[in-house]
Amino acid sequence: MSAPYRIVSPAVTARREAAARRHDRPGSAAAAAPVTAAAPAASTKEQFEFFLEKLTKLLPGEAISLYLVGSGLIPSEQKVGLLVWSVICLVGVVLLRIFGTRDPKKKLAVDWWHVVISAVSFIIWVYTLGGPFAAYGVHISWIGSLAVLAWTFFLPIFYNGPANG
Repeated sequence: MSAPYRIVSPAVTARREAAARRHDRPGSAAAAAPVTAAAPAASTKEQFEFFLEKLTKLLPGEAISLYLVGSGLIPSEQKVGLLVWSVICLVGVVLLRIFGTRDPKKKLAVDWWHVVISAVSFIIWVYTLGGPFAAYGVHISWIGSLAVLAWTFFLPIFYNGPANG
């Protein structure tokens, strides 16, 4: 797997592309020079695309879909079943993000912040939907709705992926 969930900023991508171009010219002085030049500033379109990319990679949409289908099959009186299903889906989020943010071939370690953020995202979504929180009487719908709004708005602004890309 080539780290499909890994977040790489446009600046890191630009530095990698510049380094690759320099290495394509063997023997040139540029190929031996260290990468010190700053990456060109990203356009507004590139910044917005990067914001959306971060948003889609940090929010575990596949696990939320799995959770919704599975929870729809569990009878409403089965509180424990709903709780167990929620935990199974949360474990799925964690495992998928562990394997989806590392790339042994490129020597990229697991992005643990991404794993934690995705797990928290899943928990917020489950809370918003009700799920075991509603079954056990600890669900307040408007708090869940505000949490989703704030989390999905602010998270991509503050988290830009690992420093090493």
